[in-house]
Amino acid sequence: MAGEQRNPGLRVRAMTESDAGGVLDMIAALSAHEGAPPPPIDRAALIKWSLGSDARFSAIVADIAGELVGYALFHDGFHIGRGRPGTMLMDLFVDPAHRRRRIARALLAEVARATASRGGDWITWQAHPRNAEALAFYRSIGARRYSAADYELADQALLSLQPPGD
Repeated sequence: MAGEQRNPGLRVRAMTESDAGGVLDMIAALSAHEGAPPPPIDRAALIKWSLGSDARFSAIVADIAGELVGYALFHDGFHIGRGRPGTMLMDLFVDPAHRRRRIARALLAEVARATASRGGDWITWQAHPRNAEALAFYRSIGARRYSAADYELADQALLSLQPPGD
């Protein structure tokens, strides 16, 4: 793999419980990079939702000589317009000190492998529109940009849609 030439010892693997603290640190770093506070997820929740019996997403990490240098979080999806399963990439992050060394490409390649192994043929994700470095990377790997608007329904707005008594 090309990434191994620039990164002897690079391993991309499933996150383990012992990685959770390092992944949480990188999640906070990604949020800070985007100008947001750290998300309200703790070690127990990260482990429960990624490794537990009712896991809702997969987590992979990149390490070099045992040091965590990146991570990706993703979950299964289905694209009605394509009529095929695929993957929703939630986060892709590489520590700034290790960027431009093909680590993000290696993480994304593992997500692509997992997608194909589950019968999927697409990956979709969001990027902060001012994250020029990420946008340039995505273009360099052949990703196309959607012209869609993002929406979220959460908290009280979500509850207000539920019929009374539910």
